Amino acid sequence: MKQRMGRKRSKCTAVTWTLLAAVTAACIAVGSCALWLPDRTPTLLSSAGERTVAPASVQEYAGTQQVTVVPTISSDRDLSGNASGMVTADWSGDGLTSGKGAYQVNDRTVVALNTATPLYRDLKTGDTGGDVLALNNELNLLGYNSVPGSDTYGWATSDGWKQLMTDNGNTSDGSLSLADILWIPGHEVAVDEWSATAGAMVTGGTAIGKIPGSLTKLTIKNGTASAQDRTLTIFGITGTLPANTTEITDAGFLQQVEANNSYQSVDVESKKAGLDATLALSERMRVLRVPAGAVFGINGSTGCIVPKSNNHGNTPVKVSIVGGELGVSLVQADSEDIASISNVEIGSGLNNLTCE
Repeated sequence: MKQRMGRKRSKCTAVTWTLLAAVTAACIAVGSCALWLPDRTPTLLSSAGERTVAPASVQEYAGTQQVTVVPTISSDRDLSGNASGMVTADWSGDGLTSGKGAYQVNDRTVVALNTATPLYRDLKTGDTGGDVLALNNELNLLGYNSVPGSDTYGWATSDGWKQLMTDNGNTSDGSLSLADILWIPGHEVAVDEWSATAGAMVTGGTAIGKIPGSLTKLTIKNGTASAQDRTLTIFGITGTLPANTTEITDAGFLQQVEANNSYQSVDVESKKAGLDATLALSERMRVLRVPAGAVFGINGSTGCIVPKSNNHGNTPVKVSIVGGELGVSLVQADSEDIASISNVEIGSGLNNLTCE
């Protein structure tokens, strides 16, 4: 069998060489010869032409993104009492509130008081100063008689102080005794390391407790400021991140976060590393979705695109870059109706254009 196949191959080979020799002889005889080859490069093998136009589309944009926020926490603060004697009652268990009794010394109530300027002296009718101004303002805030905005301890101030003392079980002639107050740095504060417990001896001018450091700021880690207000949501609490900043210092929002059980359960080291939060635009906006390569002349958050239509020619349009995704830029144009742009220029044609 093998011998037969070998003989067939030999015959085929011989025939092939015989035909090739005949063709060669014919070419030599006529003095020319042509090879059967394609007269042009096949389409599949030719180089692709440059794409110069890409579609653009309008969409709603909320700018939602996951971020990490780093809290700034103030240092602990000492609370200094001004009364000396035996502590006969203690109401500090749930924290201290401005205008309310903090503890009693020798059966006289010491009232917690939050004033913009700490009170440092006894006061009476006719006294003036920044401490009096702070007292007038706080008495007014608490609902007592006073003259807010005045730095004079007048009749109204004296009357308001007498009312405050009476409500807390103290007698008063309207003069302020420093021993009757405990200055606190906020309207409501928590306390720690409290020593003015019932039965303890206290001395005026010494610390009777500490106020734990409070949350004073939340900063977006590696954040980029936006020209629009944004909302930050952390532990289900939402606040406003003002435009052109990456920090929230709003006291009301920070107090809500600090009072949250989930926030309180996070250890100090984890807080230093950062907390998970969600950032979004305060209001959705309409943006133009274009290929990232369509935006040129980028400077910060601005750049240019070239709309492609009969109405635009080849004129660059200034845009603000408000967001992006993989291979896509989301832009707004102040001088152009983005809804009218359905195509934009891309490619090397942008290289010679100037974004102004």
